[in-house]
Amino acid sequence: MEQTLNFEEYLENATECLEKLGDENIGLNESLELYKSGMENLQKAQKLLENAQVQCETLKMQYTKES
Repeated sequence: MEQTLNFEEYLENATECLEKLGDENIGLNESLELYKSGMENLQKAQKLLENAQVQCETLKMQYTKES
C-alpha cells in the first residue's frame, strides 16, 4: 500500500532528490532512480495543488451564490 504524503512532504522529497543529483560521485543508475523519484514527487505535489485549487474555486462559487 502506497503512503500518501502532504504537499510539503512531496516537495521536500523532490528537493532532496535534486540535491543528491548534484553529487558528482553518483552513478548513472542511481541518478535515473533519483530523477524518477523526484519527478513522481513533483507530480503528486502538483496533483494536490490542483485539487486544492478546485476546492477553493468551489468554495468561492458557493459563497458568492449565498451572498
